[in-house]
Amino acid sequence: MNRSFAPNIININNIHTGFPDSANNVFRINSNEGVFKLDIIYPNGGYAMLQNKFQGIMAMDLLLSGTDKLTAQKISESLDALGAYVYKSCDYYASSLSLYGLIDNFDKILKIVKDCIEHCNFPHEEIDVYKNKRSKEHQINLEKTGYLANRQINWMLFGNKHPYGQAYEKALYDAIDQSALKAFVSNQLNHVLYVYTGPESFAIETALSDNHFPINPLAEPQTEEALPMPQTHEEWIHKTGSTQNSLRFGKQLPGRTHPDYYALTLFNLVLGGFFGSRLMKNIREDKGLTYGIHSSITPFKTYSIFKISSECNNSLTDVVKTEILNEIKALQTELIGEDELNTAKNYFKGALLRNFDGAFNIADRFKASIESGASKTYYEDLFKQIDSIPAEMVKTIANNYFDTESLNYCVAGEK
Repeated sequence: MNRSFAPNIININNIHTGFPDSANNVFRINSNEGVFKLDIIYPNGGYAMLQNKFQGIMAMDLLLSGTDKLTAQKISESLDALGAYVYKSCDYYASSLSLYGLIDNFDKILKIVKDCIEHCNFPHEEIDVYKNKRSKEHQINLEKTGYLANRQINWMLFGNKHPYGQAYEKALYDAIDQSALKAFVSNQLNHVLYVYTGPESFAIETALSDNHFPINPLAEPQTEEALPMPQTHEEWIHKTGSTQNSLRFGKQLPGRTHPDYYALTLFNLVLGGFFGSRLMKNIREDKGLTYGIHSSITPFKTYSIFKISSECNNSLTDVVKTEILNEIKALQTELIGEDELNTAKNYFKGALLRNFDGAFNIADRFKASIESGASKTYYEDLFKQIDSIPAEMVKTIANNYFDTESLNYCVAGEK
């Protein structure tokens, strides 16, 4: 092998997700491993449906905190003895439990989880410990400029009435009591979907039925989409004594179903979406102005949110801001070179392929697509469309959507 020459690059033109079909609410992804993963998804359990999002977050976090017969410690010890792990979450669109364990212990693990879902009494002492922990975490976070900047840019982009703009407040946590947590479980954890990943020989529907988990025809979730209510355009959050400042840019963009969304994704990648992006190469590698910098697009059902995040020495804040805006303007005035464009596309396709490497990764992507309402062919379409976008389209997107005067901007730190 002559290592003085780069290997040939073979272009991959499509991706196979391996997403399953089902006539009911049980989906299965077969795996040759002796372990299983069961995602129990509640599409109506997202905090987008709540006036106080922390009600759902706290309820899911404390779902294994105790029943009339078992304490949190006993539940934890029982799961540990079975080699099981349970991850609980309440996200924007859905709540879920992800169970991991040996397939031989499936029924025992499921019985414990079922008991907690149906009979969790949210002990007062567990609620108090949880609230105190969150309060202390909040006090620590208030010393971090990154936390302050993230909180501020979310408020600027979404408004404080939107769940994403809703940040920690003691009053919001104090308003949540035992009855509110039980009400969340009763009202929001009703419509359920299952994604099973494990041995093909295992009769998952029988096991779920035997443990009294409902198997029903597929039904549409009821999740509502709260629209952002943008606030101020530019803010500075003062943090006296900070040697590091945190910068954030952001704006609202069209969602996944818009014809320009694929090109917006590629523009973000070129600008700051991976280690070889322009923001990273210019501002971090070449000029050494920042500790880290990246851009991102977070898709919702009817819109998406674009952000640029960076940390730098407080004396360099204005310089970093100017360099970021210059990189956006360069993409508006100059065509991106073919090599740079292909590098970004190949990185993106490689990263996307890694997301579907193995049954558990496929299950994670499938779960995410269920929760976000993405079409079943979204990833295949994304893979093909990214590959077909020309340099001229990247320039058009830069001009149509990224007028630098339209960006929300905030800094947290020493002025």
